[in-house]
Amino acid sequence: MKKNYMLFLLALPLLLLSCQQKMYFPERANTPGLTEALEGKATLSFKPQTNDIDSGDSKGGILSPAFDIAFAPANHFGIIASYRSTLNRYIKEESGTFLTEKNVGGKFNGHRFEIGAGYFSTFGSRGKVEVYAGYANGKLERRGIRRLNYDYDTRYHRYFIQPALGFGDDKISFTAGLRFAVHKYYDFKPVNDPNLVNYITGDGANVENNLFPFVEPFVNFEFGSPYVKFNIQAGFGTQMTRDNRVSGTAPMFISFGVVGHYAPRFSRQSSNSSERE
Repeated sequence: MKKNYMLFLLALPLLLLSCQQKMYFPERANTPGLTEALEGKATLSFKPQTNDIDSGDSKGGILSPAFDIAFAPANHFGIIASYRSTLNRYIKEESGTFLTEKNVGGKFNGHRFEIGAGYFSTFGSRGKVEVYAGYANGKLERRGIRRLNYDYDTRYHRYFIQPALGFGDDKISFTAGLRFAVHKYYDFKPVNDPNLVNYITGDGANVENNLFPFVEPFVNFEFGSPYVKFNIQAGFGTQMTRDNRVSGTAPMFISFGVVGHYAPRFSRQSSNSSERE
């Protein structure tokens, strides 16, 4: 019983991720936790994606890659940039819940690029605080094996702000944050049904004429040496409006990655150690 419970907890993010998505997928946040000028980080990570068991696709899950960089050109000022890939094979969508839905949805493919800037500082002996705001541009397509009238190609603007609090040192750290984002879809091109643009949200509203706000809580954990760390991040996203929905109920994500980290204090600490010897 205990083993089955643990397996369910590990699989839950993937099950929820496959629930009722039309045009929105939560992604990891670039939350670097910088603390001084000329500090930089680069993170390569992968997000597991799941297959629907009814799709007939025997390839199983896949990994969506992401890449983050961050740099502090001055004290208290950071710059971030990111790449996100959206790869989902035949997830469930459009109706029902992840426990009961048997209709296979679509295969989604897309990517986006993000850039942002913000403020960071420290408090206490190990506390960190940061607020970043930025812009992203992405594209997304759906190709179904059923409900082909839902197939589309689209682009979108994304605007976000993400405050976060962290605690830790150069070997282990924990950060929790809350990202607020708004999507504006444009260049929406239905593949099979010209009227899709007017009903994909489910409320008869033109998808290009609306803004779609989301709130995306996340937690970020890093551990390792000062220069190279392992990263785990988990979170979910939920649409902040009841009408004109492009998202299912609180889809979750989890990602795993490797972090390259440099800060001027590493050299200072090395010099101090050498002098003491």
